[in-house]
Amino acid sequence: MSEVRNADSTAEFAPVVTGLQEVDNSDALKKIKTVYEQRSLLYFFSKEKTNWITRGKGNIRIQKHDESQFYQMVLYEEKTLKLRLCTIIHPANEMKANEGSDRAWAFACTDYSESEDGKGNVQACVIKFKNSEIADKFKAEYEKYQKVNGEAAKKGESKKPEEAKKEEAKKEEAKKEDKAAAAPATA
Repeated sequence: MSEVRNADSTAEFAPVVTGLQEVDNSDALKKIKTVYEQRSLLYFFSKEKTNWITRGKGNIRIQKHDESQFYQMVLYEEKTLKLRLCTIIHPANEMKANEGSDRAWAFACTDYSESEDGKGNVQACVIKFKNSEIADKFKAEYEKYQKVNGEAAKKGESKKPEEAKKEEAKKEEAKKEDKAAAAPATA
């Protein structure tokens, strides 16, 4: 077989996907503050295969959103940057040591990483760390923010009736203004 050297290629490649636009999410990122971050492996339990499947490898982050005041756990795949876990740290969820390992924690959560309709999937998860010290530190942080979320949820419930009354008053006032503006002027 002969080699061709010093030849220019005339092949042209068109993009497979068109119409993509770059999204500016810098404002959204400013509202999210990472309070804890650690490298880990994430596993989900597959009901079909009845075993644990590696879901992603990357940094597990505990983040606080400024508007909602709740803490969440997020994990993006290391190489592809795909969202692999997105869940609120729920006060009722219990994190247990995974059987056979002192460096992994098992828990159930509602995962929103693949949700398009805003409804999450309940998943059994395991997060595995490099060593037991890091795993223990993660659990301490998780439990700390779990308590904070529990307190925030209680405060939110007590404020809801007051906020509902304020919103109702604003709506009634807006209706009155609309009626006054829509009423024909008589001269």
